[in-house]
Amino acid sequence: MTPPTATRRALLATGAVLAAGPSTAQAPTFRDLLPTLRLGANLERWFPVAAAQRPRRLGPGWWQDLRAAGFDHARLFIPRDAGAGEDVPRLFLQAIEDAATAGLPIMLGLADLYEPWSPWDDAAWRVMQARARLFGTATDPARVALAPLNEPAFDNPGAWTPVRDRLLATARAAAPRHALAWGGHEWCSWRSLLRQVPPADPLTIAEVHDYEGGATPWVAERFGAVAAWRDRHAVPVIVAELGGALPHAEDEAAWARDLSVALPVLRRLGLPATLWAVTHGGHWRIQQGETPRPRPLLAEALRPRR
Repeated sequence: MTPPTATRRALLATGAVLAAGPSTAQAPTFRDLLPTLRLGANLERWFPVAAAQRPRRLGPGWWQDLRAAGFDHARLFIPRDAGAGEDVPRLFLQAIEDAATAGLPIMLGLADLYEPWSPWDDAAWRVMQARARLFGTATDPARVALAPLNEPAFDNPGAWTPVRDRLLATARAAAPRHALAWGGHEWCSWRSLLRQVPPADPLTIAEVHDYEGGATPWVAERFGAVAAWRDRHAVPVIVAELGGALPHAEDEAAWARDLSVALPVLRRLGLPATLWAVTHGGHWRIQQGETPRPRPLLAEALRPRR
């Protein structure tokens, strides 16, 4: 007997799903994890994998200390002078494995900079894709997000968007299951994000880098606009680099005041923040000594207020 129309449609739909194979769209990714995150830390360029021009491994204990210091995720990116081979990326892979052991998810930038006056050659594109393939194969999509690029430096979104889309497509071909991160044309600023149309790829995260500081009304205005963009486009956003106002880069007290203003606003808006940086010489330096523990005034500013 011929089944009713509704039943026949259901059977056809089921057959189409089975023919297509398992759906990767339903597998958990860092994108799903992002709304649960609150505060993370960047590890500046070579710090996670080398010191004094020698490879080094921080080890799971260091990452556990970072988590104990109040950070629930971290962000790394491969430096621009890392070479074309796998030696340096595999050191970063080792760091990600240690972070995973400590329970810390990771955002990883696969390349450091793209400037329109110095475009990548074919070899540079191949290097980025090879890195995407390495980390796309060896890391857990539920705990690791990949960014094809750390920061773009373009004059306008019209110049940047085609490059962004090529970066995402190139990385996606090599890492089909991972969330991919991208930002606006102006060094991932909040202003340039607002001018961006999201990519067609449904498995992406937008990132904002912010070094403006300011009083509560100004912080609320700019990040409120970011949250509205997020909600309008249904694209998760993370403030993947957060400092204070640029003049406060080496002034711990002023930077701490900036953070004590910004972080409550970001928490209220549901925007995770990743501080710049655990180390970076004398400016924007979170850590006290060589441990992940924040300096005293920063630690006080980072403490959640109820």
